[in-house]
Amino acid sequence: MSKSVKKTDMVDVVGKAIAVADGGRFAADRARYRRLAVAAIHPLAKPTKAMVDAAHEAVWFDAYWAINSRRDFERAVKAMIAEATRGAPD
Repeated sequence: MSKSVKKTDMVDVVGKAIAVADGGRFAADRARYRRLAVAAIHPLAKPTKAMVDAAHEAVWFDAYWAINSRRDFERAVKAMIAEATRGAPD
């Protein structure tokens, strides 16, 4: 892990997104939104078949593509999330 990346970054990013979706302000109730973010992120640690399928679908187009850099990893994560959320209800 890069020294410049705090391990709370992901929790804060997700917490802020939850606050926006909730019509609230992250700064007004940081602890609550961080708890909700941890609850939302926790299930991702044990990927379901559907999650693995979404990741596979996101990168299947190039069987020879390997993740060799941060940029490649970023591309893979974006593709996986886009595939997993495609058609999700608003």
